[in-house]
Amino acid sequence: GFGAGDETLMGVYTYPIQGRLLLPGNGGSAPTTKISLNGGEYETFTRVDGSFTFHDVKPGIYLLDVLSHIAMFSQVKINVPADPQGAVKCLEYRYPGAAKQTISYPIELTAQVRLNYFEARPKVSVMGMLMGNPMMLMMGVMVLMLTVFPKMLGGDAMKEFQEQQAKMQEEMGDAGNPMEMFSKLMSGELGQEMAGEKPQIKDKDKASGNGKRSKRQQTN
Repeated sequence: GFGAGDETLMGVYTYPIQGRLLLPGNGGSAPTTKISLNGGEYETFTRVDGSFTFHDVKPGIYLLDVLSHIAMFSQVKINVPADPQGAVKCLEYRYPGAAKQTISYPIELTAQVRLNYFEARPKVSVMGMLMGNPMMLMMGVMVLMLTVFPKMLGGDAMKEFQEQQAKMQEEMGDAGNPMEMFSKLMSGELGQEMAGEKPQIKDKDKASGNGKRSKRQQTN
């Protein structure tokens, strides 16, 4: 048998279902926790030591659920026999779809894992900030090029590199006047300047210039 039962007026015996909840590791007994059979057909709460008792449970098959907010417990199927001399049979299901496992009675159920509702704060890492930021990587590459690349060049190559850099800065200075940039772009002078050539005077302008000089000579 599994405990003294009480016979109802209909001649059906009812029995207490007993057990205890434990926390994983050396956590000891679980705090006051609500437990139910068949989704609320029977309900009870654990005591200070984690033990619990369902009173006046009729014979049948029940699913025990632990409604805990601090730990996850397995679901237990309990078979309460109609014979007062029979034994209660318990099967543990660690998670839905898992293989069943026979456990002893009275039930002693240990939580699978403690529930954690908060994520651990990530540690501050200088290298992580540098490697995880694309802008910092681009700045590091540029600094590396400005410091290492000139040292790799020879004397003549270094001088040529500085001249090209100065020329680029001079051309970028012209960008302050957009109207001038636009007029050079339309006349083709900007492309010639970037190619290192001097802008050429058109034939029409040359002809007009020659005509003006001849008239001045006749006048003189």
